[in-house]
Formats: sequence, C-alpha cells, structure tokens
Amino acid sequence: MKKAGRKIGIGLFFILIFLSSHFAQKGETAFSLSVTPYEGGYDLRFGRITPELVRVNKEVIVNIFSDIAKPYRVTQTLLEPLSTTEGNTIPVGNFTVYGLRGTNKYGTLNVEQEFPVTLNRQIIYTSNQTGAADSFTLVYSLMANPDIAPGYYRGRIGFTLEPINAEQSPVTVILNISVEFKADAAIEIKTSAGKGIFLNPADPQSSVSAVEFKIKGGFGKQFRISQVLSDQPISSEGNLLDWEAINFLGQGAQKGIVVNNPVALSAQPQIIYTSSPRGEPDDFVILYRLGDLSRQKAGNYRTKIKYILEGISFAQTRLIETLDLQVENPRVFELLVTPETGGLIQFRDIKPSQAPKTQEIIIQVKTNIARAYQVNQNTASLLTNKEGKVIPSRYFFLRQESLDTKGVLKHIDKTEIKEGQMVLFVSDQKGSADKFKVIYELIPASDLQPGDYSTVFTYSVSEI
Repeated sequence: MKKAGRKIGIGLFFILIFLSSHFAQKGETAFSLSVTPYEGGYDLRFGRITPELVRVNKEVIVNIFSDIAKPYRVTQTLLEPLSTTEGNTIPVGNFTVYGLRGTNKYGTLNVEQEFPVTLNRQIIYTSNQTGAADSFTLVYSLMANPDIAPGYYRGRIGFTLEPINAEQSPVTVILNISVEFKADAAIEIKTSAGKGIFLNPADPQSSVSAVEFKIKGGFGKQFRISQVLSDQPISSEGNLLDWEAINFLGQGAQKGIVVNNPVALSAQPQIIYTSSPRGEPDDFVILYRLGDLSRQKAGNYRTKIKYILEGISFAQTRLIETLDLQVENPRVFELLVTPETGGLIQFRDIKPSQAPKTQEIIIQVKTNIARAYQVNQNTASLLTNKEGKVIPSRYFFLRQESLDTKGVLKHIDKTEIKEGQMVLFVSDQKGSADKFKVIYELIPASDLQPGDYSTVFTYSVSEI
C-alpha cells in the first residue's frame, strides 16, 4: 500500500510536468495543484472509528507545479464540516492537520504544528521567492470522542493555489472526506515514553522499550498487526544503523499469537501479532532491545514505525498508530590495557648474563567515532632498581604481534626502547576498533647489578 501511494503521488507529479511541457509548447504558463490521499483513490477515507481507537491518521500528498516565476501560497478551507444526514457534526478540535516536516523541498510549510481544521481560510504552504514547483505531505487526524454520535460523516476541504503579486488566476481543488463512527472494536497502543520508542545502551532504564497493545471489543473476524519502518534508522550525520542493531520480542498474548522469538528489524513489513479466528479481545507487549552496537557509529538515529491492521478474512487495512523510534548510540573512544598494571613493567631478581626476560600486554581500542587514530607509549624513565641503577636502553626492547589487527603496527621488529614518546599503532582509515600485543624484552648484561628493575609506561590514544 505504501509503494502504491507513493507511485500515485509521483505519477501525478510527472503528469503535471507533462502538462507544463504541453502548455509551454503553446506559449501558455502552467499553474496547477493536485491533492492525493496517501493510500490512493480520490477521497480521504478514514474508515470506521470507535471511541477506543483514540486517533486515526491519514496522509495526503500535495503536488504543486508552477512556471510563472512568482511566489505563491496554498490555503485550505473546510467547505463542508464533517456531518451526517441527521445533522450531527464532529466537534472542533477532533479533526486536525499538520505537515510532515522535511517533505517539502523549497518553500515553507506553515502547518508543522498540529491545529484544528476549521471553516476559516488557513495558509498551509508558502513558496520560495522564485515560485519553484514543490510537494509536501499533510497528516489529517480524527480523534474519537464518546460524545460523537455514531453514523456516517461526510465533508469537503477546498485547497486553493494562489499567486502572490501576480495576475495568474487561483486554482482550487476539492477533497471529499468520509468517516464512520461506531462503538466497535478498537486497538490502543501506548508506550512508557509517550509517542515514541527510545533506546540508549548507556542508560539502564532505556536499554529496553515496551510498546503495549490493548485490543478492545471484538472484531468478529481474524486479523493481524504488522509493523512497517518508514526508513532505516539514520543519524544526523547520515550514517545508517544496521537492521540487526535492534531486535524485538512479543509477550503476554492470551487469545492470539504474538512473535515470541527475538527478530531483527527489517525494511520489509513484519507481522507482530495474529488474532484468534474470531478476532477476540487481547493484550500483549512488544519489547524492543538493542543488539550489538560495537560496530555502529556514534550518533542519534531516528525513524518511524507504523503499525498496520490487516484483515485476514475481511477486507480492511488501516493505520493504527505511528511511533517515533530513536536510538542514542553514545560516543566510545577508550583504550584498554591487559593485564591492568597501571603501565608498570617489572622484572624481578635479574642477574647478569641471564637468558632474556619478557613481559607481554594486550592493547585494545574501543571506538565508534569513525575517525583514524593512533596509540602512543610514553617512557618516563628506563628500567631502574630501587638504588637508582639504570639499565641502558640498548638492553631493553619491544616488538608487536597482530591479533587480527586491521591497522598498522609500527614495531613488528624488535625496537630499542628510549625515554620519551613512541607511536605504537596507527588505525585504518575507517578508525576501526582494534587490538594488538606488545612484548617487552630485557637482555641482562654481564655487568648488570642484580636486583629488581621496573619502569612505568603511559599509553594514550588520540585522533589523527
């Protein structure tokens, strides 16, 4: 259904381009408007709404084409309020509209905040100064109210494309609206965080997010609930979060069947619940959890999840609710040294002309900042005993070994250790997390004073 709606919107936009070309060949200007429900068709149909359903959202795609090279605006007016043949009407405030931020390309969407649809003329969009063609999406919402009388309601909204400081004639398009209010079955969705799913691995309270589903009344026939992600989660830097980074699991259903094994999110629609054959009332919870984020870049990732009701033995598909999904992946850039000795390297009971002595450490860098870095070692002093006797640097060495290392080890061959700073490692260009081994070797000289010798290394990691 989503693809079909988008295709209709795109198709209408190309028709407008074709008409513009046609007008241009005749020396005429093009100044046109189309208003298309997201789910297709020519009327905005909300279907059946019950008091328990709380809210139903429907999207409308508005396409404008203009080559008059003058600014313009689009207004809306409720020409006929939603009402029944018996004269019942929808209360003010129960029928609202807002624009989806970012769906327009050039002009200003004047309705990013939700407000009631009224009989008054309302400016919903203003073009840029050159009057460029544009499109945007409006979301109309109907809220159930126990005071709304059951019945079939119809209404009309007029959309007018008006030139600003130009002689072009305005263009008006009418959109018919219909909805049935009936005290019937309903599905209620809520989360502990309001209208969203928020996950953060650094916050124990946000490591799991629960979405509660309450199926009230009875549908009488079998149905299922699917979830559809509008897009792959993306950060403000443009990085995509892998689908496997989030999984979900259902629990608590008594009458129907809820997904009961952890499943990763997907670009495809996913069935999360199938009702009993009679569509009986039920309650269940979907738990969203974070998977392994070690390979994911730091950032605040966002998308939206739409929950869709689909009839199995009856023809009905409708949007139940849309929730924001947000994953905050904190910045990680840390250095781990194993064993944890605080950088102390110690050789005990050293005697002249002994066989070489070695000490090993493993250095690991955990990072998700996606920037190249290097690991440094700073030597404050050479190996020294408690009497202050120093072993010359020509007897003290280090070398490195790979542990499936992706970056560049700077001392594969044995290297003399001197006071000061040494670069041990340079990451790959992606700044991948990495680890490697450092082996320190002491060769006791023949004139060595026996005893215990030690030094302290300071390790650091820094961006390049």
